[in-house]
Amino acid sequence: MAARGTYRWQKTTDINRKHPLFELLDGETPVLDAGYTDDEVFEVAFNSSIGGRVIDWDQFVKLLEEGRSLAELDR
Repeated sequence: MAARGTYRWQKTTDINRKHPLFELLDGETPVLDAGYTDDEVFEVAFNSSIGGRVIDWDQFVKLLEEGRSLAELDR
């Protein structure tokens, strides 16, 4: 991931889940999925296409907090 990418969250659906997933995109490239499991555990799954990319830690934490907030609102 570029240090100053253009990141945005997109809500995705999975009919086999109780809660929706939120996908973090860098431009149009999927970076990760985040959301609550059916057991109410917040999880993050990294997309295999991001191998070798680098992101600033503070920005990464901020993005995860944004994703968690979106997931919280949709519980």
